[in-house]
Amino acid sequence: MTRLQGSILVALALFGATPAWAADAVTPDVAPIAPIEGAAPIYIWSGAYAGAFVGYNRANFDQSAGASFDGEGIVGGAYGGFNVQNDRIVYGIEADLGASGVEAGGFDRRVGLPVETDTNVFGSLRGRVGVAADPFLVFATAGVAASDQTLKLGPAEDSNTHVGYTVGAGVEAKVTDSIDTRLEYRYSDFGSKTYDFGAASTSSGFDEHSIRAGIALKF
Repeated sequence: MTRLQGSILVALALFGATPAWAADAVTPDVAPIAPIEGAAPIYIWSGAYAGAFVGYNRANFDQSAGASFDGEGIVGGAYGGFNVQNDRIVYGIEADLGASGVEAGGFDRRVGLPVETDTNVFGSLRGRVGVAADPFLVFATAGVAASDQTLKLGPAEDSNTHVGYTVGAGVEAKVTDSIDTRLEYRYSDFGSKTYDFGAASTSSGFDEHSIRAGIALKF
C-alpha cells in the first residue's frame, strides 16, 4: 500500500465516524418531563361571616274590615351567621336585620276612611342547610321572622310587631377565600295584630315575597 492510499483510508474512516458522533451530541436521549397538573381549588365554607344585602319586597295585607291591598318597596340591611361543613353538606344558623321602604294602602269600608301601612324594621333567625359545588353553595333556609308595622286609619295611627315564619332558598358564590356573594328568595307570613285607633280598631296581617342580593366577609 502506498502512502497516498493509506491517507485516503484514514480520511474515509474519520468521515464515517464524525456524523455519528455529531448526531449523538446534538440529540441526546433525554426522557420527556411529564406536565404537572394543578389541583382543583377547594373552598372552605365553615366559619363565621357577616355581610350586607339589598332587595325588593312585595307584600299583601289583609284587614278585618274587608280591605286587601298590596305594597312594594326596596329593603336593605345586614346579615351574619356561622356555618359548619361536613364533606359537601353545609349547615348553620343565620340572622338578619333590615329597614324597609314598603308602603301599601287601601280603604276601610266600615268607617269610610283610607288605610295605609308602612314597614319599619324587620328581622329573622333561621337555620340553613346547603350543598357545596365549589365555588357555589346551593342552600335552603327557614325560621322565625318579625316585622314592625305602622297602620294609619285616616288621621290616627298605631304600631305593632308581627311575628311569623320565613322560608327560602338561594345560591352563594365564592369570589375569594374570604368574600362570597349571594342571591336569595324568601317568602314570609306574619300573623294578625289588632291596631287600636281610639274610636275604632282593626286586625291586620300580611305576607310578602322578597328577592335579595348580598355580599359577605368570612372570618
